[in-house]
Amino acid sequence: MDLLEAGVGNRHPWELSRGDCILSIIKSKITSQHRTIADIGCGDLYFANILSGIFDHTIFAIDTGFTNLLSSTDKIVKMSSLEQMDDDSIDIAILMDVLEHIEKPDEFLHLLSKKMRGGGISIFTVPAFQHLFSEHDVFLKHHRRYNKKQLYNELVSCGFNVERIFFFYTALYVPRLLQFAISNLKKNNGMAHQISMWKHDENSKLTNLVRTVLNLDFSFNKNSILPLPFGLSVCAICSAGK
Repeated sequence: MDLLEAGVGNRHPWELSRGDCILSIIKSKITSQHRTIADIGCGDLYFANILSGIFDHTIFAIDTGFTNLLSSTDKIVKMSSLEQMDDDSIDIAILMDVLEHIEKPDEFLHLLSKKMRGGGISIFTVPAFQHLFSEHDVFLKHHRRYNKKQLYNELVSCGFNVERIFFFYTALYVPRLLQFAISNLKKNNGMAHQISMWKHDENSKLTNLVRTVLNLDFSFNKNSILPLPFGLSVCAICSAGK
């Protein structure tokens, strides 16, 4: 969860599913040669804590929202800047909805490329389609939303080898589009906060149902020969260009 949303409502099944799906990619990619995992833009440490409970690797949790420069627990090293990482030190980098927060993503991606070790894996997700840019994006301090071509070109130009790129959460695209249109018609300024609100706890039947549907949606788009040409988000799986 973004630090701006921490403590606001229950964790949304969208976030729970995203964690499930990115974790499945990591499990399929991680090898005995990989020693460090960096959760960049880690927010409230939800995913970093999951990683630390599964893997013996060093977990670096990096977020500019952290006020302290460097602190750690038994398994998680917490940092406030990617610049604190040594060059050629990251084996697996996870950036879930991070690039849209960065005013100059090319500079950031060049820095990340320097921090990646040869043979490393980077996994990116970003919100899709600028026409869905809303008050919620403004509230979260997003600079942009992406399409596949934009994300691909940005990553390749900064030295990443894109192995797979696809839209996901297609099932949420039309509902969000309708919500966006209705909000504009009503000139409703409440959209910034209402998207974050989820009234059901993580173990409720409704949360589990939505989470399962979204997991299937992600899996279909990731593995399909002909993934669907739209979705609420974009995912890119990259190898380090070294």
